[in-house]
Amino acid sequence: MNWMTTGRPVAGMRTERQEGLFARWRGRLAAAALLALPVAFLLLFLVYPLGEIWREAGGVGAAGAVWSVVADPYFLQVIRFTVWQALLSTLLSVLFGFPLAYFISNFQFPGRQLLRSLTLVPFVLPTISVAVGFLLMFGNNGLLNRLLYDLFGFRLPILYSLNGVLLAHAFYNAPLLVRTISASWEAIDPSLEEAARSLGAGPGRVFRTITLPALVPGIATGAALAFIFSFLSFPLVLTLGGGRLATIEVEIYTQVRLLLDYRTGAALALLETVISLLFSYGYLALENRFDRALRSVRQRTLRRVGLPRTAGGWLGAGALVLALALLALLYLGPVGALVYHSLRQPRTGELTLEWYRYILTPEYDAILGDTPMTAVRNSVLVALGAMLISLLVATPLAWYFTRRHSRGQSLWESLAMSPLAISSVALGFGMLRAFNRPPLLLSGTVWVIIAVHAVLAYPFVIRALRPALAAISREAIESSRTLGASATRTFLAIELPLAATGLLTGAMLSFGFSLAEMSATVLLAGAGFSTMPVTLYHLLSARNFGGASAMAVVLLVATGVCFVALEAAGRRLLERRTGQAGPARWGNG
Repeated sequence: MNWMTTGRPVAGMRTERQEGLFARWRGRLAAAALLALPVAFLLLFLVYPLGEIWREAGGVGAAGAVWSVVADPYFLQVIRFTVWQALLSTLLSVLFGFPLAYFISNFQFPGRQLLRSLTLVPFVLPTISVAVGFLLMFGNNGLLNRLLYDLFGFRLPILYSLNGVLLAHAFYNAPLLVRTISASWEAIDPSLEEAARSLGAGPGRVFRTITLPALVPGIATGAALAFIFSFLSFPLVLTLGGGRLATIEVEIYTQVRLLLDYRTGAALALLETVISLLFSYGYLALENRFDRALRSVRQRTLRRVGLPRTAGGWLGAGALVLALALLALLYLGPVGALVYHSLRQPRTGELTLEWYRYILTPEYDAILGDTPMTAVRNSVLVALGAMLISLLVATPLAWYFTRRHSRGQSLWESLAMSPLAISSVALGFGMLRAFNRPPLLLSGTVWVIIAVHAVLAYPFVIRALRPALAAISREAIESSRTLGASATRTFLAIELPLAATGLLTGAMLSFGFSLAEMSATVLLAGAGFSTMPVTLYHLLSARNFGGASAMAVVLLVATGVCFVALEAAGRRLLERRTGQAGPARWGNG
């Protein structure tokens, strides 16, 4: 048989096949070259430190070290308390978030969109700044207790107990529940509720049979994430617990930093990592269900807020006003207390800028071992470095996960996003032990702090960049490839410019995260080097509340600028997608 009988030239067929194979291999090589840097970075600064934790715990005998920790009555109590406070924090967050989600999702009122946007604010507030605000607002000598004592002669035992930790966790997690629950509420088909009411079902029955089941994905997703955040909480428990409360995070820090018991610290870190990864896997499953539930969002008819007409309506309105007042106290109180103390002369009570001059002038402080102004400069430089590296790591990964579909991709995506479920303290401990010897003697240097911030921040960049890349039309990409441009050139010349909004959002997220990061930094910072959160913690430990409050306000302003930039970027992205102006909606992550 020859080419005349088949009608197809054999040589030509081989050439086309070879060209096809060459094109596929060229694409694979281009993807490999694009991913070389992020893969190398993650192997060195994520996998290697986690391997060091395993080695410190005994290597192949690590299971024995973990079991010895679990069998110890003290550590078993710490583990139980960590889970218990996370459960209580999650429940309180749901109770705080549900009424506000109902209000936002069902009523039209002046400032509604502003209130929705403000639910993002806690996510960009540094935890150590919030902790200082809680101390100054709810402490035994805080503004609230001083007012209660002057008026009624008693104080509320809020801080240095479980109550303070739960309230602080609710401060961060309740807005998360508001976002997920309100998104689920707005996705409910209004015709289902109307049909139930037309058949004679009362409001309570409609809520139980129609509304509540539809809200379960949003409640479960937000609650799972709130639990993970509370389980891995460090600065809030360390500061507001007053040394009386210990979670796994706090105990790892105590064993490593204070007692130098690396084996026990490593065993606790391994146990915590396994637990958090299991919970994170469950969260991802819930998030996928949540995303599917939001695909058919219907426009709800919002009711205008007016005067109630019945006694029950007045009772409900009163309960809502009370709930909003408590939420205002919870959210505005700590920030207001920070600003008040930063402008107050403690001896005379007069307004002053003394504390801002203290932290913004280059004067050496014996307690800090450096100048507060140096900490500000260090934080900015570290944040810039972490932002650059996280962009270089996250951008190729976001492109690969968006454009390439291969076997086992979900597994690789889960591994790439694993820093979201890994404790900052545990990762900081791993880097402390991994880079304390040649050839990579990085412990105590600024470079290891930049590296750990980049590792912790780059998953947020991926989450910000992927939707922007996914929104780019396939026609633009195919046109570029048709004109002879390679995949790499198309990515650099076409896709990146079109995804600039997502890139900017990721950059701001990374920068703001680095400015606020304390958990890993406090373990890795060498003598004479400090960032704003670490300096803030040292000032608080020295009971310099004026300097601590001023530093906290500066840190809040810096992260607030990132928040404003994120909102602006989100608004531009929405306008680009819909072709119309409107408020940014970032509720679904």
